[in-house]
Amino acid sequence: MLQRFRYRVDNMMGRGSPALFGVLAALCCLLAALNGLMLLLFAPDGIRPEGARSSVWAGFLRVLSPASLARDRGSAPFLAIAVVMAFSGIMLMSTLIPVISAGLQNQLTRLRAGRSLVVETGHTVILGWSPQVHVIVAELVEANRSRRRACIAVLADKDRTEMETEIRERIASLAGTRIVCRTGNPSDPRDVALVRPQQARSVIVLAGEEERPDLGVIKSLLAVARTRQGPDSGPFVVAGVEDDQNLAAARLAGGPRCRVISTQGFVARLMVQSSLQSGLSSVYTELLDFADNEIYMSHRPELAGRRFDDILRVFAASTVIGLMRHDGRILLNPPGGTGVETDDRIVLISEDDSTIAVLPEVPELGPVPRPATAAAPTELGRNVLVLGSNQRLPDIIEQLDAHLPADSRVHVVADTPLPVAEESATGLRLTVQRADVTRRPVLESLSPQTYDQVMVLGRDEHDSRGADAGTLTTLLNLRDLAGGNPPAYTLVTEMADDRNRVLAQAAGPDDLIVSGNLLSLRLSQISENPHLDRIFDELFGPTGCQITLRPATDYVPAHQAVTFGTAVEAVRCRGHLAIGHRLAHRMGDSPRHGVELNPDRTAVLTYAPEDQIVVLTEGSVIPPGRDRTVAYASS
Repeated sequence: MLQRFRYRVDNMMGRGSPALFGVLAALCCLLAALNGLMLLLFAPDGIRPEGARSSVWAGFLRVLSPASLARDRGSAPFLAIAVVMAFSGIMLMSTLIPVISAGLQNQLTRLRAGRSLVVETGHTVILGWSPQVHVIVAELVEANRSRRRACIAVLADKDRTEMETEIRERIASLAGTRIVCRTGNPSDPRDVALVRPQQARSVIVLAGEEERPDLGVIKSLLAVARTRQGPDSGPFVVAGVEDDQNLAAARLAGGPRCRVISTQGFVARLMVQSSLQSGLSSVYTELLDFADNEIYMSHRPELAGRRFDDILRVFAASTVIGLMRHDGRILLNPPGGTGVETDDRIVLISEDDSTIAVLPEVPELGPVPRPATAAAPTELGRNVLVLGSNQRLPDIIEQLDAHLPADSRVHVVADTPLPVAEESATGLRLTVQRADVTRRPVLESLSPQTYDQVMVLGRDEHDSRGADAGTLTTLLNLRDLAGGNPPAYTLVTEMADDRNRVLAQAAGPDDLIVSGNLLSLRLSQISENPHLDRIFDELFGPTGCQITLRPATDYVPAHQAVTFGTAVEAVRCRGHLAIGHRLAHRMGDSPRHGVELNPDRTAVLTYAPEDQIVVLTEGSVIPPGRDRTVAYASS
C-alpha cells in the first residue's frame, strides 16, 4: 500500500509544476474547509463566524495568514486545534510559494529558449545561422522601411539570447522591423513549424558552417516542403548551395516555388567579370543591395501604346531597362520600336519604389552631340595571374576561357593540388604552379607587374578569419612589391568575411569581392521579388544582355557640357542603354569608387577621357520561369 502511494506521488511530481500546483490548491481548499468546521464547532461566541460560507472564508484566511492565531481566545481544545491548523497552513504555503516560483522560472526559461510559436503572417523566415545572416537581416530591414508591422523570424540551432544579442550588436537600427528568434533544428519539420513558414511571404535558407553545408540546406528545403498544403501553395523559398553538384537535388527538394543559387558559379562569374573591368563589382553591389538603387517592376497602364524608346525619358528619377510581359517574359534592352502593352510592367532602376513617378510632360532634349569616330582597337591577348585556389577555381578558369580573347595566358599559383587541366578548346594557355603565395620570394619570382590582371582567391576553410589572413598577407606583399605606386595590373580580391573588408581596402585592391555578402544580397533581393532572379542570371551571365563599362568618349565628346539625359540618348543611338557612369576623379571614394547608377538626368556634367558610362549591351528575351504565379513584391 505504501509503495503504491509513493508510486502515485512520484507520477504526480513528474508531471511538473502545474500538477503540483493543482494538488496544493486542493489541499488548500481542504484545509480551509477544516478550519471553517473547527471555527463552527469549537470557537467561542466572539470568534465563531455566522453561517457556513463565512466559516469557510474565515478558514481560508487562516490558511493564508496564520497570524490570526495571536487573536484567538477560548478553550484548550480550540486553541490546540487552531495551533495545528496554523502550522498546517504554514507548511502548505511554504510549499506552494516555491512551486509557483519554480513554475514561473521554468516558463521564463522556456521563453528564453525560443520554443514558443511565432504568431505572425506576411513575415520573412530565415532558416539557419551563418556569418552572413546579419547582412540579410540588414538588407531586409532596409527593404521593410516602407512596410508597416514588418517582421523577420529566424530559426537556428543556436541560443535565442545569443542570436538576438548578435543582431543588435551588428545592426545599428531595425527601423521598426521586429526580429523574432527561435531555437530549433532548421532541418526538423516540427521545429520549422515554430516560425509558421506557411504564413510567411518568403523563406530564406542559409548554409551553415558545418563541413558539408549543402546537405543541411537540402534537408531544410524538404522540411519547408512538408509544411506546404500543395506544390503551388505557401511562401516563395530561396536558398544557396556551395557545390554545383548539389544544385539539382536542392531544386528538386525545394519544389516549383523555390529558387536555388549556386554560390560557386555566381561568385566565379563576378570575379572574372570584375577582373576584366575594374569597377564592375561596385555596379553589381549597388544593384544587389537595398541601400541605394535597385531593380523594380512597376505597372504603368498609362504608358500603354508607346514605344520602348518613348518611355526612356518619362520617369523623373528612374532608369528604364526593359519590360516584363503578362506571360512572364522579360525583355531587357528591347528594340526601340517594341510596344508597351496594358498588362506590361516596366523594369527600371530606382532608389525606392516611392520615387517611381511619371513626368506630366516629357522634357525635350537638344541635339545629341556625337564624338569623333575612331577605329576600334584591336583586342590583344591578356596575361592573368591567379594566386590561391578554392572550389571555385574550375569555374573561374571556365569563365576566363569564355571571356578572354584569343592568345591569352592564365597562370595559377597555389600551395594545394589544383583541380584544373592545362588545356583549352579556345586557345587559352593555362599553366599551374605549386607554391605558397603568402611568401614574398614566391611573389617576387612571379613578376606580377608583367600581368594585366591579378586575382587573389581565399582558401576553402571553415574559419573565415584564417582564410582571409592569408589573403591579406598576399595583398600586402603585392602592394609592397609595387613600391607604393599604383600597380600596372588590375587587382581583384576575394574575401570570406565582410569584417575584414576595411583591412583589405588598406592594401589597395581595385575590386573587392566578399563572396558571402554578394550571395546574401542576391538572396535578399529574390525573397522580395522572385522575378529578379532571372534578371540577375541574365545580367551576371556570360552571354546575352550584360553590364559593361565603356569609355564615355565612345558616346559623347570629351570636355563638353552635357546632361546625363543627353548621354542616355547618345548611348541609345548605338543600341545600348545607359544606367549610370563612373567618374575618374571620384574613383578613390569608398565604397562605390566613382560608380553612380541612375544619376540625376538634368544635372550638367563634363566627361573626361578617363570617365566611363555603365551600359547594358545587346538586348535579350528571358523566357517565363516557374514563378509566373508569384505575387509581385514591388509597386
